[in-house]
Amino acid sequence: MDIKSLVPRDKHDLAAVSAVERAGYPAVASILDDLLEWTADGNWPVAAPLARFLASLGGPIVEPLAHILVGKDSTRKYFCLDLIVRHLPPDSIGRLHQALGQLSTKPGEGDRAEGVDVVAREILAMVP
Repeated sequence: MDIKSLVPRDKHDLAAVSAVERAGYPAVASILDDLLEWTADGNWPVAAPLARFLASLGGPIVEPLAHILVGKDSTRKYFCLDLIVRHLPPDSIGRLHQALGQLSTKPGEGDRAEGVDVVAREILAMVP
């Protein structure tokens, strides 16, 4: 099977999300960044179920998430935090502590406008 065929084709491709869940990790390791693209807008039907799956991965998803959190797309950061990061195990959230701290204390103008700083503070407060 071509693992790339599991990446959703459009925002309504729930069958692809089910296929990703069935394949599981580590089978989907090479397409994590592609899958994260489909969580960029929490209003898309594929976003929430895909985010639940990605959050369940814990450690393997941390590095791809870190790339998003230091990026420039504030809307994507917001949904990344709200849909995925807040549902990670505490040890995985801890590995994102530096990026979360930066977003919570020194957000860019776009991050502030999207509420990224607020969500980052909420997540940091959840982790001892």
